[in-house]
Amino acid sequence: MNTDWVAAAILPNLRAKQAIDGGIIALVPSDDPRVQASCDAHPKLKAFLSRFTDAFGVPLLPAVLIVRDGIPGIDLRAIVSFRDVVSVCAIPYGRALASIYPNGGLRLSYSNSFWLYPWMLGKDNEYLYINTPGVMGSHVVEKFHGQSSPEIPLKTLDGIDKTLLDALLSRWKRHYVGKRSKWSDIALFRSLNMAMHAAELPGGSDTFLYDLGRMAALWVSAFEILSHPGTSKSNLWTVYSLLEKASYSKRQVGNRRYAAYSKGKKPWPRRPLTCWLYGKLYRARNDFVHGNRVTSKTLQPIDLRDSLFWFAPGLFRIALTGFLGLTFKGKEPEKNELQAVVAYQIAYRRYMRYQDEIEEALLQTRKT
Repeated sequence: MNTDWVAAAILPNLRAKQAIDGGIIALVPSDDPRVQASCDAHPKLKAFLSRFTDAFGVPLLPAVLIVRDGIPGIDLRAIVSFRDVVSVCAIPYGRALASIYPNGGLRLSYSNSFWLYPWMLGKDNEYLYINTPGVMGSHVVEKFHGQSSPEIPLKTLDGIDKTLLDALLSRWKRHYVGKRSKWSDIALFRSLNMAMHAAELPGGSDTFLYDLGRMAALWVSAFEILSHPGTSKSNLWTVYSLLEKASYSKRQVGNRRYAAYSKGKKPWPRRPLTCWLYGKLYRARNDFVHGNRVTSKTLQPIDLRDSLFWFAPGLFRIALTGFLGLTFKGKEPEKNELQAVVAYQIAYRRYMRYQDEIEEALLQTRKT
């Protein structure tokens, strides 16, 4: 079998510091040896990659999505799902860090950074082709001048939720390479795709309240797809159930002490903080999509420090924790085994650090 690596897509809004490797698929910097080997074999690819700039003509080296040639099952859906996996492992974590460390610089916070450029070198490695719902065509590399999107700066992928990434890549391989077609996998990757688009910029210079509300609606859809049981409908309760399944790092987040929205009469049942927050997102979604009266407080009620639009990705990460059953499975050693205790604590913190920071960001968003 031919195992050469092939460039499948270009991401001009993203700078990759290192490879995000899925074994037979990877998101890599332009100077990755596999990309360079492909450029040596196909000079038009090298020329194509060299012709990207920002809106002001400053050259940039885009990230490249590569796949092993000749692997069955790696079609467009699989490639897009891998992109969705990486974005969902980066955006919630980036927004959480931005909330906890507001002076830490501009984090990778919007999924536009993972936009796949529509022009790509064809299988002939000679001409450029484009095929979208709006246009189909071909052209020559020598006339090409590619640009990153002007509404978002070029971002560096330098922080990613490794715990979540490992779990999602395992499911990705099982579904697309192993050909497992179960409802839970279909729901997962359909939900990740919705989350990818829910995490986009709500608009450009014309963004206002209605655009933010639309993104809130997409987030609720991502939650409901993820929690869909397959045999019946998803709703507010299926999402609550998913959030309650999560293994929490912080007692202030996981304890059932918050009166989360219920459709019945008060007093509402006590649930974890995540359910309390999701209940607010759910109600805001209803107001926007049903045409009810909305104000800025619809998306940021007076008891929140941050907008529902902003912290929805972190909430979605907790839903994935419950869906995937992410919990540290190491066996705690006896207290007198000092070295084993230290090793256990290091492994536990390494596994839980990403969710811990996301929980901290969610905790901070509630005014006390």
